[in-house]
Amino acid sequence: MPLAAEPDDAHEDGENQQLLITTKGGPGLEGLVVGSYCHDVLIRGGRVVGETLGGAAAFVSNVLDAASPQDTALNGTAPFVVVAKVGHDFVYASAPAPARHPPLVCASPTTSFHAQFSETAASAHAPDRELRRVRACDPIYPADLPDRRFAYGLAVGVAGEVVPETLERMIRLCRAVLVDAQALIRAFDGDGAVGHVALDDTPYARLLPRVAFVKASSEEAPYVGVETARRWCCVIVTEGRDGCRLYWDGGEARVAPFPAVQVDPTGAGDSFLAGFATGLLWGLSATDAALLGNFFGAAAVSQVGVPTFHPKMLQAVKEILEEKTTKRHSPCINGTSFTLEKSNMHNELHAALQEAAMLMTEQQQADPANCNGGDICSP
Repeated sequence: MPLAAEPDDAHEDGENQQLLITTKGGPGLEGLVVGSYCHDVLIRGGRVVGETLGGAAAFVSNVLDAASPQDTALNGTAPFVVVAKVGHDFVYASAPAPARHPPLVCASPTTSFHAQFSETAASAHAPDRELRRVRACDPIYPADLPDRRFAYGLAVGVAGEVVPETLERMIRLCRAVLVDAQALIRAFDGDGAVGHVALDDTPYARLLPRVAFVKASSEEAPYVGVETARRWCCVIVTEGRDGCRLYWDGGEARVAPFPAVQVDPTGAGDSFLAGFATGLLWGLSATDAALLGNFFGAAAVSQVGVPTFHPKMLQAVKEILEEKTTKRHSPCINGTSFTLEKSNMHNELHAALQEAAMLMTEQQQADPANCNGGDICSP
């Protein structure tokens, strides 16, 4: 079934070929990530217990930087551009672990979220939390996007910054667009508390048939309307410790999870979507790529803030992907259709990644201090 974004008339075959960049595992692709960086403040019992770099763009770029296929021409991973906005108050421009991709700086303050955790939680960063937006930076407008073509785009707003016109511009610029549902359905009351509205009641609904994938949490899924949305695109519903499910017109699949000790749930969905996109870049089918999504989602919750991945774990993951995708010379993210079903190596891939996940657990046990990640500022 056709799932990729519908390109402009200018998307002729000759121009599409310019999107391909030689990589170790086959053609590489330039991506576009749109969503702002944030200041995240973690609170328990009225006391600030952590301040971290946040925003979906930070978590997404972290995974893409770490696990994308190698680009032999640039001697690095497949390239992508991040379009994020911050204010002059942004504290992670030159912090010990800064945002790796420079943002656009504007006059308004940096978007900030307060995550209030329950006093009775098992840990200071347990998952039962109330999220509140206390500051909002300027939206990302169509004119803020680079004026050139991209193979894929990730729309990952968290505070309403990806306006409908910007998403439509992404669809015109990118061969395939992947969207996090929180960019479409989040709403904020007068105090900034995060809520949701039905996707059908938003200006984004008309764009759904031109989107390739929509990722939603199990909490967000009812607002997306999975049964309706699956007729137009592939919908991925993340279910935390139960893994995820994929729904498309005429089929669905369940994808098993990976073990993780949850410390902070922030960024789990962002890391999942980036892991999923990375799997497509490596040439995996959508259901197989969701394994990589689950893997990096689990890695994200094991640390506070943007996670630091153990080099041995990353090396193991890349070796697994190189071995499993040797005969797959074309990334599944490039084109107007996708392979959605499990491949015959799906269970084998899960077992191999399960072993790599054990390195993550060993890292936590050997150095619990690393569970705080690398992007915390002392309150």
